[in-house]
Amino acid sequence: MPNDPASLAHHDRRLISRELNSRAPWLDPEEPVTPGHVLRAAGRGGDPGAVGSRLAELGYRVPSPEQLASVTDDDLKMISRDIDGVAPWIRPGNDGHLRGHVLEAARRLNRTPAGIAARLTELGHPAPAPDSFPERVLDEDRDLITHRDGNGPERWIPDDTPVTLGHVIAVLQREGKLTGVPQQTASETATVCERLTRLGYRVHPGTAEATADDVVLVSLGLDGLPPWLPDPDVPVPLHHVLRFAQAHDRDPNEVLARLGRLGYHRLPEGPLAGSVDHEEIGLLGYGWERGKPTSWLAQDDPAWFPHLLAAGARTGRALAEIADRLRALGYLIPEQEFPAEVPESDFPLVGGRALTGAEYWLSRTDPVPAGHVLYTAHARGVSAASVLARLAELGYTRLPDVPDRHVTEDDLRLISRDGDGGTPVLGDTVPYGRVLRAAADSGTGPREIADRYRELGYNDVVLPDGPLPGSVTERDAGLVDTGTGWLAPHEPVPLPYVVRRAHAEGTGPADVARRLRALGFHKVPAPLPDTPHPGDLIMISQNAEPGKPHIPLTGVPAHHVLRAANAAEVSLHDVAVRLVALGYTLGFTPHPDDAVILSENADGRAPWLWWPYLGRVLLAAKVLGRTPEEINDRIGELRGHKSDLPDAGGFEEEDILLLSKELDARAPWLSERGASLLQHVLRAARVTGRSPREIGERLTLLGHEVRVPPALDVRDGDLLELIPRFDRPVGAADVLDVASRTGRSPAEVAARLRELDVEVPDLDYPVLRPAPTPPRLP
Repeated sequence: MPNDPASLAHHDRRLISRELNSRAPWLDPEEPVTPGHVLRAAGRGGDPGAVGSRLAELGYRVPSPEQLASVTDDDLKMISRDIDGVAPWIRPGNDGHLRGHVLEAARRLNRTPAGIAARLTELGHPAPAPDSFPERVLDEDRDLITHRDGNGPERWIPDDTPVTLGHVIAVLQREGKLTGVPQQTASETATVCERLTRLGYRVHPGTAEATADDVVLVSLGLDGLPPWLPDPDVPVPLHHVLRFAQAHDRDPNEVLARLGRLGYHRLPEGPLAGSVDHEEIGLLGYGWERGKPTSWLAQDDPAWFPHLLAAGARTGRALAEIADRLRALGYLIPEQEFPAEVPESDFPLVGGRALTGAEYWLSRTDPVPAGHVLYTAHARGVSAASVLARLAELGYTRLPDVPDRHVTEDDLRLISRDGDGGTPVLGDTVPYGRVLRAAADSGTGPREIADRYRELGYNDVVLPDGPLPGSVTERDAGLVDTGTGWLAPHEPVPLPYVVRRAHAEGTGPADVARRLRALGFHKVPAPLPDTPHPGDLIMISQNAEPGKPHIPLTGVPAHHVLRAANAAEVSLHDVAVRLVALGYTLGFTPHPDDAVILSENADGRAPWLWWPYLGRVLLAAKVLGRTPEEINDRIGELRGHKSDLPDAGGFEEEDILLLSKELDARAPWLSERGASLLQHVLRAARVTGRSPREIGERLTLLGHEVRVPPALDVRDGDLLELIPRFDRPVGAADVLDVASRTGRSPAEVAARLRELDVEVPDLDYPVLRPAPTPPRLP
């Protein structure tokens, strides 16, 4: 392998990358290249022999020409993920899901699974042993071996992981064999297990012996009906185990063991209580509506304390008693002191909705945010001290130091995130952007606003290092508002953010950077241009589409510059220069000649073309006084892939005219091939005075192969307009239609078509010419 793959052309880097994506990991020169890699690199319609030769030139050990010559269309199909012979391909090696791919390939290609497995191994994809497969695959087997996860793509079930009951039931559901009768479901489960075993899969022991009770156990509603417990990798909730144990008078620990035998390995921590009664099940749910809970307590639920409050208020039992019983059932409730009585009015006190705008509960072990205390005090019409006192009685020990006074409307506006007195409010931290906004709203400086926040109990007021501005304008306060938060003064300001703000305000990026530095943001990109540019957002956005993610700051490729130039309607060189001025680094070295080389008419103006049409290459060479080879090489550098020029024995100035569709040496450029070029040949013959045959020979040398009948001359243009393909037979009706529309006799048309080697029915055609159509009377 070359010392530096980056020094290779893009095409070669693709060949030596294991994933064919021009990136590491690379092929190992000490290991033989598999036939599968060569096939994938060549793709459908490609030449595996040419790929192998190039890899050999690069120093790799490749399959023999005989091996590559023996590959078939089926080989290409069996290494493609969708078994259609095109990308995406199955990954090199064995990814642990090849059994399903082998079975599906055998079904689709009407071959034996053993034959597919053996051939895949020869191609470099070590499949499971051929003797582990059945003789044939049935169409209905496909449902058995596919896994569907919600709306995600289908994938094959793992080769070596035992199949669980959950997968078997999902298969039955897809096949319409779930009747709602657990006993019948258990019987169908056994049948599916036998089918999976025949296909070579291992079935979890508990799955093969599943009972009607097991079907009920793995249903989320504990009724033997969908929906079911998720994959074995998803934890089984403790409440599910306890509810089944209570309904079926089982020991919860035995239920845990049964779930383990069924293949569910993420189970609640044990040991659990030996029994559970109906009243205890009532302690597990919260948010009760119409006699049923809207959600259940998790084994290690962080919101266990508000759950205790709700259970105590609903049942009238002491919180300590409820906590003891939940611990006995297996819930991880900390050993703490609890208040004797808790009214429902305490619920908002421990709920943190004001902090987030959504359902949220305060933790007894984390600090209580100052904003929560202030907002709750205002909502209750009491002092902050009384809120703190009640929180202490409820067991909250990490309380903020807030002033003992009533919270005013002005205080409320200050602590609200949006400055409107509503929720959400600031918790413990005041971002610098919120300080600037409050300063602008009040007409004071950031220092005075920071002092006010501290007086309210906020100890974490974010300020930049160094001096603060004496005042803040509305415009500058909006400068640090990102729409989802605020810029942090101690973190680098992203370059795209500066560019977008400058574009939104119609000013130069340097002006935005200067104002940010005046506000205390010291990590601002510099230097930046003073002048705005209407195309800045296009230039810094992926696909040159404002609103898309930003392009990387380094290695901007030439194709992005070209796309941005087209979208912004400016020159490529202008885009390249602007990006560099903004602080981006390019993945190529721009040159003023690039604008001429990539412009459609070699005039340095849009539109810009990426495809190296030969006519454009020759025109750019003429305009710049350079050779076509130099122009073609530069286009290859910019594209990352070089196209070869045709061997035309040198190029002539008239070639540019011949290669232009309108025969004016300007775009659009010729791209068609074959008989449809005959009309272009005749028009070129009329313009140049050369024979159609000469024109056809020259176009063929220039890479546009066209067969010109020896007898064709410029007078046949009317025939070509009506019969554009001379390489196909025509019927008698075609002859008569051409005669009526050209003024020739049918016999003349048939004779001329025969002279042009067009197959015409052997009939006696009329020799009289059609009468001219009389003029229409007004």
